[in-house]
Amino acid sequence: MEELKKLYREATGLDVAGVEAIPGAGSNRKYYRLKGSDGSTLIGAVGTSRDENHAFCYLGKHFTEAGLPVPQVIAESKDGLRYLQSDLGNQSLFDALKGGREAGGRYNAHEKELLSRTIAALPAMQIRGALGLDFTQCYPQEALDETNVLFDLNYFKYCFLKATGLDFHELKLEASFQLMARDIVSIPGGAFMYRDFQARNVMLDSQENPYFIDFQGGRKGPVQYDVASFLWQASARYPKKLRQELIKVYLQSLKQYQEVNEKQFRQGLQLCVLFRLLQVLGAYGFRGYFERKKHFLESIPPAMESLRDLLVEGGCPYPYLNEVLTSLVSMPQFKPEKKENTKRADGFKTTEINPYPSHPQDGPATFSRYDAQGPLVVRVFSFSYKKGIPEDTSGNGGGYVFDCRSTHNPGRYEPYKQLTGLDEPVIRFLEDDGEILTFLESVYKLADAHVTRYIQRGFTSLMFSFGCTGGQHRSVYSAQHLAEHIHKKFGIEVHICHREQGIEQVLTPARCMVFAAGLGTRLKPLTDTMPKALVPVAEKPLLEHLLDKLKASGFNDVVINVHHFADMIEDWCQQHPMGMHIWFSDEREQLLETGGGIKHAVPLLRDAGEGFLIHNVDILSNADLRALAEAGKGRAATLLVSERDTQRYLLFDDDMRLVGWTNIATGEVRSPYPGLDPKLYHKYAFAGIHYMNPLLFRYFDDWGDKFSIIDFYLSVCDKEPIYGYIQPGLKLLDVGKFNTLKEAEEFVKA
Repeated sequence: MEELKKLYREATGLDVAGVEAIPGAGSNRKYYRLKGSDGSTLIGAVGTSRDENHAFCYLGKHFTEAGLPVPQVIAESKDGLRYLQSDLGNQSLFDALKGGREAGGRYNAHEKELLSRTIAALPAMQIRGALGLDFTQCYPQEALDETNVLFDLNYFKYCFLKATGLDFHELKLEASFQLMARDIVSIPGGAFMYRDFQARNVMLDSQENPYFIDFQGGRKGPVQYDVASFLWQASARYPKKLRQELIKVYLQSLKQYQEVNEKQFRQGLQLCVLFRLLQVLGAYGFRGYFERKKHFLESIPPAMESLRDLLVEGGCPYPYLNEVLTSLVSMPQFKPEKKENTKRADGFKTTEINPYPSHPQDGPATFSRYDAQGPLVVRVFSFSYKKGIPEDTSGNGGGYVFDCRSTHNPGRYEPYKQLTGLDEPVIRFLEDDGEILTFLESVYKLADAHVTRYIQRGFTSLMFSFGCTGGQHRSVYSAQHLAEHIHKKFGIEVHICHREQGIEQVLTPARCMVFAAGLGTRLKPLTDTMPKALVPVAEKPLLEHLLDKLKASGFNDVVINVHHFADMIEDWCQQHPMGMHIWFSDEREQLLETGGGIKHAVPLLRDAGEGFLIHNVDILSNADLRALAEAGKGRAATLLVSERDTQRYLLFDDDMRLVGWTNIATGEVRSPYPGLDPKLYHKYAFAGIHYMNPLLFRYFDDWGDKFSIIDFYLSVCDKEPIYGYIQPGLKLLDVGKFNTLKEAEEFVKA
């Protein structure tokens, strides 16, 4: 440090008034912010490689002279181990993108603008920066060559591939590597290849203009490499659509400096993406598996996800390498858990966001997902104290451990020794005795308060553990009942693990599908410029009113179908985190009506357990959605109905089972029961809110892409139990016409 202070004094003539260490990342260099006696600051770097430091200083001076956005090199020490550069502040592009990154790749308009500015500035660095550059000054070599490519590929082989234990043929893999190295070096271009171009190496000034740092590893090479490095950065999770938009921005900027053959560029880019992914996996393997650095370990899953996507798209043209990589991404530790044609989060971690497959009739996938910070996932364990307290795999360290051994133990009695706390005789014993119920009363109060605050604060993981002597009776009963209590009260995802019994269970979150695809023609002229879902009522969009209600009712998983101004709805959801999981069922190509909309979204709904709620976005009500969901369990479908005046009514028998439909103005009747007389049945109006069991999906095969859900219900009500549900005191408003908006404002304020 004294040598660095000395260099500062020699360069500025000022004394050092303060030193602030700056956290590093993967590099062995150390950085410090040096504050002078006049209040100004410079960044001091201390490295272990003279050649690497020299490369940075040479390149920095060259780029500064070329007018490129890089830090100015102020001074170098004689021993080549230290240098000073201008201070670009504390805001990196990586920091500025934190919100979108933590939201699983949901970047807002401002974040996208920062990305566009950055990638638009890259061609100047690559093309203008190469003019007059002495590439022999680069470190460790002047150009990307086959030796360099093979080094990185073997780095992947030895530091990552072998560490996984996957069996492969050394000679065949080496042959693939040789072909790949030849092809990469053959990509046209003599530009400056930044090599480590990523958000962490971009600083933003006070006007949020990008400045490039850490380019000391740069050399001559193809421009596609930096694009791959930037857009396929594992932890960034840039959505495919955003990547394509940014590639267009880059190409437009690149055309200012040279002619561009876009087809040739994209072919080279695909190859560079494959190379970059293998390269970074090698680094993650070494830094993560061997050096145990958390950041690199956390980067492995998204990198594997990107590699998996690339392989699906045919991004590896080398047959044996493709075979090895396909086996690699299919290994248990990397393969996402699948459940009925959908990809769900792995284990107890719910922050991993995996794309859903397309609807069988859709072609390319048409679903995207936004996750706010949350929602909360609760894990509940039972265990034996003899075998230790369960490990907190979330890394949060949060939660409670309860000791059940103060309560009466049924395991002391012969009839119960082979049973568990899930068996009816043990349950009766514990509840008749009563001690366990008194114990759980206090646990419920504590758990309810804690879960409520965790949801409010956007936390994502909470753990409860119950221990007893053998982990068989009292702890199992307590864990199961708390889990069911939390799931029923809050509607969130709860994982249950009865460790000593080898029993695991997931109570899935309450799910809702929101119909928001309609054209909203009755709300014109407002819907000429916005979707019906975003029409404001009391200064809040209809969609926000509904999401607030759903969240308060415990529905944290929401599927929204979109068509009219779909982008506006998706952007609004991205910019207004609600602490929910939100998927979009894309109907841009064709509006599918209510039944077709549900059919199209089947891949997002088929794992909804006993059922899911369906709610029109333009319905305001005081409906008790939890009560409707409870009434719907065990039934094929349950429809919220009322006695309001209308021309069209659903018909129900004395048990409130659906039997038909009638239009009292025209006398039309629809029913699967021939000759049904509507005068003999109860008439109720449908409220636009219902609860459906996925078991009905098997009947969708007989229907096309576009149909009404009421027509569907009428066609199957003789085969499956579809019921009406009446809520006493129901107040409901259909915000379907322009003249109802004032009434709607009064409704929500009441």
